[in-house]
Amino acid sequence: MPCERVVDIHSLDSDALTKLYDEANSLISGIRIEILPANRADSARDRHPAATVGLPPETPTIQFSVSLDRISRIEAIAHELAHLLLMYRYGLGIIGRKVPRGRCNEDVFHYFMSMPGDWVFLLGQIANTAHHLILIDHLRNEYGIESHLHYRVLQHDTRSIANDNNKDKESVYAKGVIAFEYERLIGQFERTIRPSSQTGPFWTAYHAAQEYFGRYSHQSIPTSSAYEANILSFLEILGYARENFIFFPEKVCDSRDSE
Repeated sequence: MPCERVVDIHSLDSDALTKLYDEANSLISGIRIEILPANRADSARDRHPAATVGLPPETPTIQFSVSLDRISRIEAIAHELAHLLLMYRYGLGIIGRKVPRGRCNEDVFHYFMSMPGDWVFLLGQIANTAHHLILIDHLRNEYGIESHLHYRVLQHDTRSIANDNNKDKESVYAKGVIAFEYERLIGQFERTIRPSSQTGPFWTAYHAAQEYFGRYSHQSIPTSSAYEANILSFLEILGYARENFIFFPEKVCDSRDSE
């Protein structure tokens, strides 16, 4: 199987992208940029043509699909770098579930009983949406980089909600978060999703996202402590215990928290 091909950021001939890369690399050095070969593509990567792997604890690697043209490559890489800036400059980390430790049989039982739920989808979408409300305008205003590729991906994700029959509650909650993001960034998600066909959990997540993330923007970036509190409150509204979650990277500290 061929290895991923490492990309020199300068080869894309974008001063704005190089500046963004240098800023992110000053916070977490050694960021790699790689093209994902065609034979490594799958349906998920086709829908989401760029991703950052190795977080945590390794040095992050941004991978993007070989099918992207130059402009889309710049947008895709910039999008992932902006996620890293929010994580390592502002302390807006990703969230995961705590693995039960010790001998508390009840905690272990509940953990494994919930394994069928799509936790990666839900927790990833929460952090992604919270970031997107900030980074789209941040990229445009600070670097002159647009996010047309992300809008296309978001539109595809929103259309898939109407066609997906997955019934686990974590997936349904994640769809409510996607609909909220669509409404904020594009508007009128009803044009794509039939509101009458959505269930109670979808609306619970949609309205909770409005409540806890609705004020996020390029001009209103939360402190890391407020961000974490908002996410935990959001999860609590969905019926989960706050103490069952953890944020990464743990080492990041937002100086604004002490102001």
